[in-house]
Amino acid sequence: MKASADSKKIDFIRILKGVVRAYLFTLFLFLILALLIYFTSVSESIIPKAVIIISAFSIFLSGIDVTRNIDSMGWLHGGLIGFLYIAILLMLSFLIVPSFYFKWNIAIDLFLGFLTGVLAGILGVNI
Repeated sequence: MKASADSKKIDFIRILKGVVRAYLFTLFLFLILALLIYFTSVSESIIPKAVIIISAFSIFLSGIDVTRNIDSMGWLHGGLIGFLYIAILLMLSFLIVPSFYFKWNIAIDLFLGFLTGVLAGILGVNI
């Protein structure tokens, strides 16, 4: 049964759990990708595309999982999960990679992360 009390509020704890869950999905899928590359003749050139697909898939799964038990604002909960997921990756990149600098593609990445989460949130609320 869906929670109905205060259904118009943003549940930040649920969103943070969703972001953590998305990173756990990502780590699991990266492990599978690493094993696939190591034990098969799959080229390493697929890694950049696989990272994008795995990240989007992780945001999508987590967004659905988090929003399936709420009544409303699933789009916002999912969107915030996607936005925070990408924002944390960007902040880590800025701290770890000395040559990292902000370009327009960062805004596009944030928007696409948000959009993926929005779609997952809409689907999760309606499941």
